Amino acid sequence: MDMLLAENSPIRQQLLEQKLAQFKDPHLAHTLSAFIRSSVDLYPCAIEDYTQLGNSRLGGLPDLPVGMDYPVTLVGREEMLDGYVESFGHTREFINEHWREDWQDDWETDEAHLWDWDEAAQAFRVPMQFIAQLNCSDLKAFQSYLPREGRLLFFLERWRFSEMLRGHVYYVAEDQQLNSGEAIAELKFDDAVCANYEYEAAYQLQGIASIKMIAPDMINSDNPHLVKLAKARLQALPEPQQAMVLEALAVVDDELAPEWQDQLKGYELIQLNEHGFIPGQILTQSQWANTEWQPSSLQSLLVPEQPLPYYNGIASINGHGDSRYKAPELHAAAELGGNAEDYLVLFKVVYSEHSMQLNFIIHRDDLALGKFDRIYCIYDY
Repeated sequence: MDMLLAENSPIRQQLLEQKLAQFKDPHLAHTLSAFIRSSVDLYPCAIEDYTQLGNSRLGGLPDLPVGMDYPVTLVGREEMLDGYVESFGHTREFINEHWREDWQDDWETDEAHLWDWDEAAQAFRVPMQFIAQLNCSDLKAFQSYLPREGRLLFFLERWRFSEMLRGHVYYVAEDQQLNSGEAIAELKFDDAVCANYEYEAAYQLQGIASIKMIAPDMINSDNPHLVKLAKARLQALPEPQQAMVLEALAVVDDELAPEWQDQLKGYELIQLNEHGFIPGQILTQSQWANTEWQPSSLQSLLVPEQPLPYYNGIASINGHGDSRYKAPELHAAAELGGNAEDYLVLFKVVYSEHSMQLNFIIHRDDLALGKFDRIYCIYDY
């Protein structure tokens, strides 16, 4: 039984039935159920004040276990210079011509670029970007595939724009003593090379059970692993009927009813998240009447004293990566080995000043074993 799928989650049966009821062909519905995940959406519920240790959190600073240093990337002088050359659009020849020969000595003591220098490694210690921490105990009621307790810490190693994103996930056992994120000395992020735009503010997170269906038009020849999964659902049918169902996948969006959130612009969805509007909760009159941040167009879609409709959380667990070409898990398999169909999006989050979607991808066997040392990161594209 695949616990990653919504069809095997008792608490999601109503959500799944509502989704599948939109498809007239039961074979089509059965095929698509292979691509509907047992997900958890995460929403900001309060500004983080660090009074709790180890709670689910987006942005800010992590609660690290006692004895663990804040994760850093070791970057040599020449690599760092290449990063600056790239980010400013200059050539190495330009830098060599216009910078003094001793520029590196000045740079190492310049307050604008003050990173720790590791003499033994002959490299700068550049802090990784903390993305989020998840309290597994708080989330266990919504799913059965994450560890039952402990915490997951998500970091991003991204000090140079053209380099492939490197994600790091650390598991912290429940019995490990924690230091508050407030105790971490202020970290230095250089805007030109490793800017941490999105999460200077920190939020406490709250989860809800949800389902995530893949964009059906991704089930095509660019993604043979998805076609393989679809065909596995159809193997009991005659080949001509299989072909008809596979062809129907290309236009299945026409059968889907618009969702409430489809009426909203991307920035409005982010605003709802940041102001603590959580689907299923009753929208109070005071929340509805607050026009300081919500435009009248958004206010007209909200009904006071009624439960808030579902919309995507600012982050999610066990969703899908989105792509107009090859699916993100194909890239993960090429980098880490194995079959693309065995990879999943462990964690997806709105990230960067452009509100891009960042995926932390893991192999299902590693997840089952509680191993988080092989992670592939990629944006939706």
